[in-house]
Amino acid sequence: MGGVGSGRHYYWSKRSYTEDFLDIDIRLFNQRGWLKHSGSHNINWSRNGEKFANINYRVLSDTQQRNIKSELILSYRAKDSGGEWQDIETSVKLTTTSCNFGGIRYWLTCPGCWQRVCVLYGGTYFKCRKCHGLVHRSRNESALDQVSSRLKKEKDKLWPELDISAFDSVRYLYKPKWMRKKTYITKRIELVKLEHKANCLMIERFGSDPLLDVLLC
Repeated sequence: MGGVGSGRHYYWSKRSYTEDFLDIDIRLFNQRGWLKHSGSHNINWSRNGEKFANINYRVLSDTQQRNIKSELILSYRAKDSGGEWQDIETSVKLTTTSCNFGGIRYWLTCPGCWQRVCVLYGGTYFKCRKCHGLVHRSRNESALDQVSSRLKKEKDKLWPELDISAFDSVRYLYKPKWMRKKTYITKRIELVKLEHKANCLMIERFGSDPLLDVLLC
């Protein structure tokens, strides 16, 4: 199975975007309870319903407090631009902060600069956005493009197995099994509001049209 670097562009240019790189987001681990499960597990990336990359991860606990997780062990295959495939196993340290209403929140520690971050991006090794010299594509996007990108990203998080676009309505999509009903309702309302904002921006850019108005209702 293709590993890191097999499905997207992994070269460093003067301007590379975060969206062009595979990423590990600790917020997904927190939301889906992945840190609670011991043993070896996979993270898969798909495009148009086809899996094109995956990595294996293991969660290690703190030696003093078994209920606190201390690091992720990532195992995958990667290659530099034009280089040979190589098997890589690397460690990503986890840190925690206290939440306002109790409990803890996990963070990733970048192996390059040791800063606390939410997301690491994959090259040969997973590092933070600054270490890889990446920028968010949204910096060069219009308001409509920014909203569309956010909609697509949020939908991919909730329904990664579905091939849905930014403008496919969330009104008729099912609740993910791992999500609480109350959380799903709140998230769904947020996405419906985003969809409405995108529709308004489309009308603003392309002008009002009777047929478009019907489709956007």
